[in-house]
Amino acid sequence: MKRRRITFFLLLIILLPNANVFAMEAKETSSSSSIGSEETTQSSENDLPSSSSASTTKDSDPSETQETTETSEPSKSADEETEDSESDSEEIKRADSRLLAANEAEVSAWSEFVSAIRNEDITKIILTASFENPSSSDSSLSTYVRKNDLEIDGQNYRVNFKNSSIYLGSPQNATGSFHMHDIVLNQNYGGAYSEDIVGTRLNYTYGAKWKYRFGNITTEPGVQRLARASHSEVTVYGKMDIDTRAENFYLGSLIMEDGTQYKGNVNNYDFSVFWFNVAASAGSTGASREFTIGKNCRVDAGQTQTVGRTFPAVYHHYLSLNVGENSVFNVDMPGNAVRFDDAGAGMTIKKGAVVNLTSKQTSGSVVAFSNNNTYLNAEPGSYFYVIGTSNQPLINLAANGLGTASVSRNGNSMTLNSPAQYDLRNLNDSRTAVNIAYGNEANNSFSILDSDIDLWKVGVPVLGPSNETYAKVPSLQVTGSGTRETVTTSVAGLDQFKQANYRRISGMNQDPRIEWVPVTDADKTIKGRVVIGEVPDNNGLVSGEIKYIPVYASENQAKITLTDTHGNVRPDLSTDANGYVSYTDTNDPIQFQKAREKISGIAERGPWISPEPIEATVIDATPPEPAKVDHSDAIQSTTKRLTGTGEPNSIITLTVNDQPSGIPGQLVGADGKWAIDISSLSLVKDDVLQFFLQDQSGQITELSEADRPSTNNAIGNINPKADTVYRDATFKAATKATVVGYLSLASVPDGLEFGDNQVSNKTENYRPTISGDLVVSDTRGGARKPWRLTLNQSEELKNGTISLEDALYYTSQLGEKQITTATQIVESGEFTSDGSKNISADWLDSNGFKLTVPVEKQRVGDYTGKLSWKLEDVPGN
Repeated sequence: MKRRRITFFLLLIILLPNANVFAMEAKETSSSSSIGSEETTQSSENDLPSSSSASTTKDSDPSETQETTETSEPSKSADEETEDSESDSEEIKRADSRLLAANEAEVSAWSEFVSAIRNEDITKIILTASFENPSSSDSSLSTYVRKNDLEIDGQNYRVNFKNSSIYLGSPQNATGSFHMHDIVLNQNYGGAYSEDIVGTRLNYTYGAKWKYRFGNITTEPGVQRLARASHSEVTVYGKMDIDTRAENFYLGSLIMEDGTQYKGNVNNYDFSVFWFNVAASAGSTGASREFTIGKNCRVDAGQTQTVGRTFPAVYHHYLSLNVGENSVFNVDMPGNAVRFDDAGAGMTIKKGAVVNLTSKQTSGSVVAFSNNNTYLNAEPGSYFYVIGTSNQPLINLAANGLGTASVSRNGNSMTLNSPAQYDLRNLNDSRTAVNIAYGNEANNSFSILDSDIDLWKVGVPVLGPSNETYAKVPSLQVTGSGTRETVTTSVAGLDQFKQANYRRISGMNQDPRIEWVPVTDADKTIKGRVVIGEVPDNNGLVSGEIKYIPVYASENQAKITLTDTHGNVRPDLSTDANGYVSYTDTNDPIQFQKAREKISGIAERGPWISPEPIEATVIDATPPEPAKVDHSDAIQSTTKRLTGTGEPNSIITLTVNDQPSGIPGQLVGADGKWAIDISSLSLVKDDVLQFFLQDQSGQITELSEADRPSTNNAIGNINPKADTVYRDATFKAATKATVVGYLSLASVPDGLEFGDNQVSNKTENYRPTISGDLVVSDTRGGARKPWRLTLNQSEELKNGTISLEDALYYTSQLGEKQITTATQIVESGEFTSDGSKNISADWLDSNGFKLTVPVEKQRVGDYTGKLSWKLEDVPGN
């Protein structure tokens, strides 16, 4: 038996201001109680009544029907069906929330895309998939003249136009708007229809009436141009990665919104990146003829093409090239980077902006003033760098149309007004940084205001120290060239400035800093190098990055006040020709710096002073003082444990005859004491023990492997085997001790106690109680010989005047001996290997001591005396 269930979903959507839409869907589901297939049919009906409004609304299609056949899973419980209903409800809500406005179209295929562009009622196209032109060309798109505003929202999808493009005609509104964003574009160039992605096809009457806006666009290398927008205003924003065969754009004007990240490249033709191909007319949307980079932007413009070097990045009929506050403008072109082609044109660099203009190929001027009354102004706080291998002056205020020669120009000016930093660097050994006028004319002006001026002469290394340096120059103004060059400045020496003499002009305008040469606790000399600024290297823009390099002070250009780790202050240490300062301790003995403590310095360059001391930590390169070994002169083969002192928390290791002992390193205690159990070693006389102390300072990473001392490893600094000189110090060798051989009495009894005894009427024999052992030791190794032990009473045994000197006897393998004040040999023997013998262990039965006391000497009282033992080496025969 089948069950039938009907579920209703009611969804209210409010669309303001034009319509209220109520949508109701009835969903009917048939299910079987057995496992099998299931057919589901969906139908829906949407009533979209128009509401009264001042604006015109378009009705949607009155009905829509969908049929779907599916293979079902096994039938579900009522709870599961309820969950499905809730899921279906969410899907309906999502679908309804994406209802399009009447003027919008979603497209997922090329044909839909073309159809939407050709439909003038559609003013917004939303991509829902990537697609491409299925043919090599499509005239239905390329020949259609679009007249209404259009926004294309790419949703980050990709479209390949191949040999086709969007053609904009005379807009139906007074000003047409074309907006494309969030899309990846490509073409296959095939001629006229693929000269751009969009544009007015060089119809300047149409172009004057359109405004373009592009954002977050990536073009692949097959695109010829993104837009030919002559006479038009173009605005870009977001992240733009535009790689084109020809120019990125034809322009009337261009505005980059704040925060834009723009990367522009030309990969095929010797063309500019941006071409103002005609001067926009006064009534056009691009009438301002500006190229304006907003605030906080980054712009990289260059070429990967290699066929020529004719055009600058921004070319021809613009009037103003503006770089906004805190923006970066990097240009790397094979020829000119910036060129002013129209009269009155110029460039302005705002506060905090960084401009890098580079040409790495041998070419004409990197900055060419190729018309009259042109200008370049770097405003206070801006950064301006020009670097190139120019066979002309690097910056030529009297350049011809290509920047490859000098001609008569007038009214041109270049002003660096209190810049944060600038560097004008010609890498050509025989060419200059700046040319102001043609020949001996008195035209044009070059000014540097409120800035440092460093000068490198033609022919000297361009990255070496400067030949002349002037700090905080109030003003330098130069007009004309040759015999008519005029220099105006209040700074002595700089008034002799001649533009023809210098290949590099730079102003650091920064507080100096110090690059300390790594100093160790083995150095008596402290050395540092004064950096007066950082500038781009000679390579300019590489893979989207500019590498900055330090500029070092020249001779006597800067000085340092040094404070060492002992608190000594060394003032007025002047830089040498390479920017170094140094101080050498002359104390006797040398006062080495303290490891892991800081030296510091204040650098001064004229009015520029380090705001804070610049510090460096002294590297611990010195091993601990050699270990002290207790009784180092009495280590024998039978010694079991060694003790001593050393640097707290260091590690002590031991070698035997220059070979590892196999005994793990031991940690020296915080009290400086250490102990090593050497019972596992088989030592013999004349073995050499060496004790190495190693601190735990770690490997010296601040120095190259070649510069590190041989005594440093991953753990730290260790005593060398032999005295080692490193830099200004001598590291003492690890302590050595030689195993000695002795014939010795390792111990003797502390006393013999014969006890308390009764007076008797006959001679009595007494045996003592022994306190301690009598031990003979021989560690003489190969020098081993027989030995003998002698004994005598050094103080006779007596009680008052009653003496028992003749009553003491000692019995051994040598027989019984009377022990008196005369010396007697009582023991003898020979060891076959290093070792010891406990002689007292044999004092059993009749062996050892005996006291024989006759009746007449048995007196009440205490008898005391002293015995003297002597161990002798038996002389050789």
